[in-house]
Amino acid sequence: MIYSDLANWETEKHTFPAPVRRAVDRLQQMDLAALPPGKHELGETGMFLLLNELTTREKKAIKPESHREHIDVQLLLSGRECMGVAKASPEQIIMDERYDKEDIAFYDEVQGEIDVHLAPGGFVVLFPSDIHRPNCSIAEDVPLRKVVVKIHRDLFDEQ
Repeated sequence: MIYSDLANWETEKHTFPAPVRRAVDRLQQMDLAALPPGKHELGETGMFLLLNELTTREKKAIKPESHREHIDVQLLLSGRECMGVAKASPEQIIMDERYDKEDIAFYDEVQGEIDVHLAPGGFVVLFPSDIHRPNCSIAEDVPLRKVVVKIHRDLFDEQ
């Protein structure tokens, strides 16, 4: 996992993998406030974005998840969010595996989970080795607007 924010992007972006740099640069060129919820192309094969509008929920109501084929760049546009993150390992037990059809697996409980708090402009990069529990309330349920860029893992081989 990588944690950053748009305020520091210009000084930090040289440290990010090339596909993440391309994704965040494209996001900054878009009018995200005018973009409707749903799936949108980013002009590159293997990369698209999902704009989500939802309400946070208690952490215990959200199942941790991971992806095998895609890296997530999750950028918070409005609201406040807590995201639980843990490393995948043989000890982490998958309870619902949909990798073949939906590139997602859900976990019951995970060991070693840490909390990352996101404010608008904050983002995380989540790799296949990162189990994550997004959209959790910090103190109370609040509306969120966020972008999730899905980057296929093959784009990282082309660096």
